Amino acid sequence: MNRQCKCTSCSYVFDFEDRTVVKESHGFDDGFYETFSCCPNCGGDFEDAADCCECGEAFTESELYSDWCEKCLRETINYDTFFEYCEANKDEQYLDIFVMSELLGGMDCPKWISYDFHQLMIDTYKARVEAIKAAMTEEYRKCIDILPACIRFIMDDDGSIGRENYADWLNKREVK
Repeated sequence: MNRQCKCTSCSYVFDFEDRTVVKESHGFDDGFYETFSCCPNCGGDFEDAADCCECGEAFTESELYSDWCEKCLRETINYDTFFEYCEANKDEQYLDIFVMSELLGGMDCPKWISYDFHQLMIDTYKARVEAIKAAMTEEYRKCIDILPACIRFIMDDDGSIGRENYADWLNKREVK
């Protein structure tokens, strides 16, 4: 299998063997020169690339999270996967923190919580999701929709480590 590369300037994807190799003598005629490789399309720098496990598009290592691109990760998040992910990570209190910050107006989550408190967070989340699913009109549903907040919580609020953790969980998750 050929080594796949992606240009950091123009995003051109190419095989490593197809790179442009430049010999630069820096004006000296004594035979010494510097050799460097660049993108065959624009002459820019490039990095190794790999394909997203979902869409198959090529990305650099810094653009992939456990083999998932950001777009495909975002597309996997719905109410069910969000709740499943939070439940799988209940020791980290993801759901508790989400409910406190997003659904209860930005209150801080207590450092040490009881089972009853955690159950309250679960019930609050489920009730809000059920209200959204039961909403009669699309316009009303948009007004109370918390899915964008769920996506933001996983993809943005915890930075790249949040995306990496979610991608790891997706890879390990049993398909039901």
